[in-house]
Amino acid sequence: MTGANKGIGFEICKQLAYKGITVIVTARDEKRGLEALDKLKEHLDLNFSHSANMLFHHLDVTDPISIESLANFIKSHFGKLDILV
Repeated sequence: MTGANKGIGFEICKQLAYKGITVIVTARDEKRGLEALDKLKEHLDLNFSHSANMLFHHLDVTDPISIESLANFIKSHFGKLDILV
C-alpha cells in the first residue's frame, strides 16, 4: 500500500488488515512509515490479532531502484502481489 502513513492510505491498510489480508505498508519517509505501522498495529492489537500480518517496506515511486527493491522483496517473500492500492 503506497502512501499508507496518513489519510486514506492509512485507513485502507487498517481495513485490509481487519479482513486478515497481509499488508505491506510503504512510504517515502521511512520514519513516518514505521510510525504509521506502529499506530496501525496498536489499533489492531486492541481489536484483532491481525497486526502480525502487517510490515513496512520503504518505497519511493519516483525511484526505479526503490520500486525494484520492493518488487524483489514481494517476489522473494510472497511470490506475487494480489492487491495494489
